[in-house]
Amino acid sequence: MLKPFRVALVLAVALSVGAGVAAAEPGDAPGVTTDSCEQRTLVLSAFPAEADAVLSHTALDRHPVVRADRRHYYLGTIGGKKVIVAMTGIGLVNATETAQTAFARFTCASSVSIGAVVFSGVAGGGARVNIGDVTVPARWTLDQGATFHPVDPGMLAAAQALSVDLESVNYLGNPICLCKNAPRIRLIDLKRQPRLVVGGDGSSSDNNNGQAFPCVPNGGDVFGCQPCSAPDRSLLYTGNFFQAAGPWLQNSLVSNLNIASTSNPAFDATDNETAAVQAVADAHGTPFLGIRGISDGAGDPLHLPGFPFEFFFYKQIAAENAARVAAAFLQSWTGI
Repeated sequence: MLKPFRVALVLAVALSVGAGVAAAEPGDAPGVTTDSCEQRTLVLSAFPAEADAVLSHTALDRHPVVRADRRHYYLGTIGGKKVIVAMTGIGLVNATETAQTAFARFTCASSVSIGAVVFSGVAGGGARVNIGDVTVPARWTLDQGATFHPVDPGMLAAAQALSVDLESVNYLGNPICLCKNAPRIRLIDLKRQPRLVVGGDGSSSDNNNGQAFPCVPNGGDVFGCQPCSAPDRSLLYTGNFFQAAGPWLQNSLVSNLNIASTSNPAFDATDNETAAVQAVADAHGTPFLGIRGISDGAGDPLHLPGFPFEFFFYKQIAAENAARVAAAFLQSWTGI
């Protein structure tokens, strides 16, 4: 979802933090060992605030952390469903690589495989949704609507049957990840009941010119490299910063200076990751569903000047409401 405005913050934090953080990371954890091949739902989010919202609904396994290719995956249960929760990082490349790594790591050879994929996060909203609403598009595009790819029809039908009590109060969240359990600081009540909108179209794109967007070590709940509530959170974890920062600065900095709205009236949700993950799931013949809470667009009671101001102010309610829908969906869906 997040687009060009992140540049200034990324560069400022990267210069002050990146040079002083060690690039080392512990080796990959041992594989999961069970007696048979267990299917789980892969639940992905892009940045820490989104992943923390999902983890707040997750009962983690006794030994939850699996590491693969510098990426961290967390095993647990949501709504009675066995899940693998992970943060992709911002952008199409990061989303693609995280999903591909998950499918390579979790196979029957490791005794845990991926039976379905759900993406839970925030997005810019279109003409028929407001800030705080949650949309579950029926199809997604990676080329601004030239072609569309439908989500799994059974998963979409299960989403259409949901009744979810969505949050109407926006809270501050955990913007600088000071602790795993930040106090709830109330910002504003929308004074309306957000809606769940199932169907319609979603679109994913970014301005990174085919480069991975670098996370920023200890960069807070948007640009950081780990969820704030991650069970293995470490101040030394650098994610893809050292690998991606140079190529991104060289090839993507200028394109990201073009600040543009993330919302498009033609699409119920406009973001930077969902359709890329769907493409990976489709390539593996795996059912997919995208769930997005609206962080910027119509319905702002403060009348902020659009993106990126609305995004930074309302990302928390959007992430929490998307995670509520994801949890309710997993509890009711009988797919795996």
